[in-house]
Amino acid sequence: RTDAEADTMIDSNIDPVDHPFIKGVTTKGVEPLYEAIRTGKDKDWEQRAGCMTFPDAVAKALKAKGTDPAKWLKDSLKMSMTQMKEAASKMGVEVFFDWDAARSVEGYYRIKGCT
Repeated sequence: RTDAEADTMIDSNIDPVDHPFIKGVTTKGVEPLYEAIRTGKDKDWEQRAGCMTFPDAVAKALKAKGTDPAKWLKDSLKMSMTQMKEAASKMGVEVFFDWDAARSVEGYYRIKGCT
C-alpha cells in the first residue's frame, strides 16, 4: 500500500480511512507535481502548490477566520473526503484541494505520515 522506502506515498485513494492523510494541491493554477518534475521546477513545488492534507487546509482557513481548528483536526481523522468536504462547508469553509495534482510521476498519492 505504501512505498517501502520512506512511507510517504500510497498507491490508492480507495480507502476512506486514508483520505485525511493524503496530500493535495491547495493553490489553484499550480502545475501538477509530475509536470514540475519533468520541467525541473520541482525544487519549490510543495511550497508553491500549498501541498497539504485536506484537514490541514481547512485548519489553515479556520485559523485565518480566528477559529480554533483543534476539534476539526481531531474529528476529520474519522471522515472520508466527502464527509470532510460536507463538514467544512457546514463551518463556512471552502478550500481548493486536488490530490491528483500532487501524485508522483509513478502515480502514487503523497501522504502525511503519522504514528
